[in-house]
Amino acid sequence: MPEPIHFPERKTPWLERFGVYYLDRFHKRDLTHHVFDLSDSELTRRVNRISAKGMILSALVGLLCVWPTVYIAVLKQAEPWLVQLAWTGWVTIASIVVEFYLLFVIALKAVHEVSELTNMRGHVAGNNRRGTRAAPEIRDFLHAGPFSITNILARAALEIHDPELHILGIDPFKRVSKLNLLLLGLLYKCKIVLSNFIAKRILLYTIGATLATAWVAGGISINYVALPVECFWNALILLRVVREARLRLFGYALCHEVADRILEEGALTELSKEARIGCLRAIANAVVLARNYHPNIVVLLLRIQHLLHLSADDHYDDWNLFMQTLDRVNESERLFLLNLFTIAIAFDGRILRAEKVSLREAYGKYYEQYQPRLWQLTEDLRAGRLNAAADLCKIDFTAG
Repeated sequence: MPEPIHFPERKTPWLERFGVYYLDRFHKRDLTHHVFDLSDSELTRRVNRISAKGMILSALVGLLCVWPTVYIAVLKQAEPWLVQLAWTGWVTIASIVVEFYLLFVIALKAVHEVSELTNMRGHVAGNNRRGTRAAPEIRDFLHAGPFSITNILARAALEIHDPELHILGIDPFKRVSKLNLLLLGLLYKCKIVLSNFIAKRILLYTIGATLATAWVAGGISINYVALPVECFWNALILLRVVREARLRLFGYALCHEVADRILEEGALTELSKEARIGCLRAIANAVVLARNYHPNIVVLLLRIQHLLHLSADDHYDDWNLFMQTLDRVNESERLFLLNLFTIAIAFDGRILRAEKVSLREAYGKYYEQYQPRLWQLTEDLRAGRLNAAADLCKIDFTAG
């Protein structure tokens, strides 16, 4: 048996603990269905309904919580600037606290409803549609720790970055500039402020300081443009949250599906020692190319690691060693590794521009056969077509 993987000590952020607390408190139904029991159209219909409800609630929260700030700004616009600042300041702070709290709860509730749809509690218990059970180590891993299903969903709901941990010596940020990560994070946090500012400037210079209407005497203050902007962003962010939660939940189910197929078909017993190590190299380099520890790839990594009985750090994330492995194994083993590599690359639901050069190098003469499958699998995962994605998650010794 492989030694259990020990995660570096990590203090869970308070916001993530907040999300875990609420996800644990929400009412959980006793469900017996498996996620693959539902058709893709039925899954899409139900997820869309959850998204629509969450978006409406998020937009209403934005409307109700921004209105006091705008109203006070308009009401006190004739007062000295210090008075204006004091009034708008405390009202804004109070409104932001209430709005963030309500938005977080709405997002967590939406994520919880999607998890109920996929019956995640049945997965965590270790059951799958084939009637087998995950190993105790895997079940323990899914109950606690930074990549437990509850923590994964909490981070998805609250849009918290996944932790920067090195598992099996794999560094997902080997090719990433820390400065670029910081700048992207700051830009993301400022998008609502920038949108409000840009919208106000456009209206100010095209219409003027007052939006004249035929049915409101005196017109409407331009400050009120913040209301529809806030509603729009709140609804958009909720939609992003549900889509990311769906990707993580569906990816989670597919990870176990892939591992169970490999176990059932006994493919690992046919692999040489070099190819077995190559399996972890394939997934580890997918982590590096993705530039983050996306939970889908982590769960796949740990399931395959457990099946392979490998635990020592063997520079799995070294791209050159992965290329050497592909050259040294026989042709059928190489195709097996490329199939696994394709699945791992697709599991975060995106293909970065920087990945394309590396993909051509890895696939070599098989690029034209694997590229359409990779793009389709990525698109199916992103669109929530779980059963279609499962059909593309083949693991065998053939190409394409």
